[in-house]
Amino acid sequence: MTPLPDGSGLLTSGAVGHAVTRGDGLVAEQDWTLSPGTLNQARFGYTRRGLRQASLQNGDITVPGVPPNFFASVLPIFTLTGYQQIGPTSAANSRFTTSVTEYLDTFSMVRGRHTLKFGADIRREALDVLNPPNPTGSYAFTAIGTNNPARPISGNALASLLLGQVNAFSIDIQPQPLQERAHIAEFFAGDDWKVSSRLTLNLGTRYTLNFPSTEVHNRGAIFNLGTQVLDFPHTARELECCDFGPRVGAAWRLGDSWVLRSAYGMIWFEQTGITSPFTLPQFPFVQTLGQQSQDNINPAFLLSHGPSVQVTPPNPNSGLGQGVFGVDRRVGSGYSQQWNFTVQKTFGSDLNAEVGYLGSKNTRLGVPDVNWNQLPAQYLALGTALLEPVPNPYEGQIPASSSLGGPTLTRQQLLRAYPRFTSVALFRDNVGNSSYHALQAKMEKRFSHGLTLTFAYTFSKLLDDASAVFSNTIFTGPIANYPVADSFNRHLEKDLSNGDIPRVFSGGWLYDIPRVWKISGWRIGGLLRVQSGDTVAVAQGTNYNSNLGYGTQRPNRIAHANEFASRSAARWFNTAAFTPVPQFVIGDSSRNPVRGPGLQDADLMLGKTFRFTERVNLEFRAEVFNISNTPPLNDPNGTFGTPAFGAITSAGNPRVFEFAGKIHF
Repeated sequence: MTPLPDGSGLLTSGAVGHAVTRGDGLVAEQDWTLSPGTLNQARFGYTRRGLRQASLQNGDITVPGVPPNFFASVLPIFTLTGYQQIGPTSAANSRFTTSVTEYLDTFSMVRGRHTLKFGADIRREALDVLNPPNPTGSYAFTAIGTNNPARPISGNALASLLLGQVNAFSIDIQPQPLQERAHIAEFFAGDDWKVSSRLTLNLGTRYTLNFPSTEVHNRGAIFNLGTQVLDFPHTARELECCDFGPRVGAAWRLGDSWVLRSAYGMIWFEQTGITSPFTLPQFPFVQTLGQQSQDNINPAFLLSHGPSVQVTPPNPNSGLGQGVFGVDRRVGSGYSQQWNFTVQKTFGSDLNAEVGYLGSKNTRLGVPDVNWNQLPAQYLALGTALLEPVPNPYEGQIPASSSLGGPTLTRQQLLRAYPRFTSVALFRDNVGNSSYHALQAKMEKRFSHGLTLTFAYTFSKLLDDASAVFSNTIFTGPIANYPVADSFNRHLEKDLSNGDIPRVFSGGWLYDIPRVWKISGWRIGGLLRVQSGDTVAVAQGTNYNSNLGYGTQRPNRIAHANEFASRSAARWFNTAAFTPVPQFVIGDSSRNPVRGPGLQDADLMLGKTFRFTERVNLEFRAEVFNISNTPPLNDPNGTFGTPAFGAITSAGNPRVFEFAGKIHF
């Protein structure tokens, strides 16, 4: 299957369609000098960005039974385990406008050895969005239906597609744009205190108020875990009172060539634990409707018949038979604690060296919207008895169009905490954590004839349980394929982070070319970077526990996957280190057990600044990236049970030439 020209196929390389983006910005600033040692700086800023985007059209290829929706003419998404996706990427159709209005006022004054600063930073963030991720539906085809139940890794998703056996279906219905609003107020005070000629202290604090986000027309709903109906509040979180972020730093000059520096700071960020302030779920004003195979033996439906889902007007029982969002109003804003200690030494007048330690601890990070309606793991021992059909006690309460609305249910559904619902997630439940520790070294040497050399090395470790955070695109119902092995055991997710790169070396040089005849002012420079690979997640291509509410199923690991002598792009790691896991079993492999290829890159630059007048000059640069044209290999395939498992099938950019100019006036 090859990518279609305007958006389908391999998501990492396919285009998403036609898009028009417009950005606007406005900044105004006033500096008011009250006295020689007192200054007030007031700054107002407004930025706005709009996007109109449409993906691949369907060419009159439609599936019966799909509810009407915005962007109804785009091609549906067809995912096949082990094959490239057919159709556009998710969330490829949108009309949205986002804006930030900010007022920042800083009052500074110098009093003896103290430089004091006080101020306020007030922000208003707005998002008007029409962006149903899957407006015409997403159809998942797996090996289930064409496999041999006695052999865990068997069957073929392409065969299931040809037979029209849909294992799972979801569609996002959004009848009108949403208008999200959020306000943040921060107040700060600081003192740069020069205690003596050798010691300087930096003291301060910042107080943050994250006001819970709202929707202009109150289009938001929360699933009440007690009453099991939807409530329609104005906000989803509480306003926190005591988000103080202390900061302290010190610089101590031991002698003419030694300096010690150390600092600690706490930084508060948005209530979601990521870079979005919006915490109010919009289901059922944006409805994610879906059907899932109840036993992973029979399909959810046949493609020729189409889905049977139906849209219901927003009401307290809108979520019956579907997935819903609850919230934990008590969860506070995320925050980061950072600290460092550095020793700097100067040798002579032209050699500087430093060694330092850097650490951080992030708390209340965003985590995937896990399914709190997953079948508890203790029931997995019941095995095939979980799939036995039993009379449905909720028949007549749940819409007949739902996969839970028929006369029978499988036994496992009645063992769940909320049997009338497919999934229940806590919306943007920022309860994740991460920790980072690094040893850093740097050296800079300046020569007398215009040559400067810089070298840096970092050895680090980054752990977390929140690498794959929730979607930040739109506020739909819970997704079915959240990358969590067991929603009730977050310990299984703690591992090396997706962004863990333990070793990084970089070397740079810059040379001022001497005057040759009438040619002068040119500079040439280069950068060399060598680093370890990042981590790679491994999961089974077919999740045999998906019908039980499990978001992913990892294989068992029987050996160290990275210890592999005959490494090549066709087989980057030891694929034999993993063995398949059948239904009703949680694999023991960690989240990120594989290390991807590293990076070796060398860049070159030639530049000059042309001065036309005292105030006008032109900066010109000619640059070559990846000058050796070494293929920067992408990560290997981590989908266990597929033909491409362990293989690297793509690479980053080859050698790139760039010419740039910038006018300064």
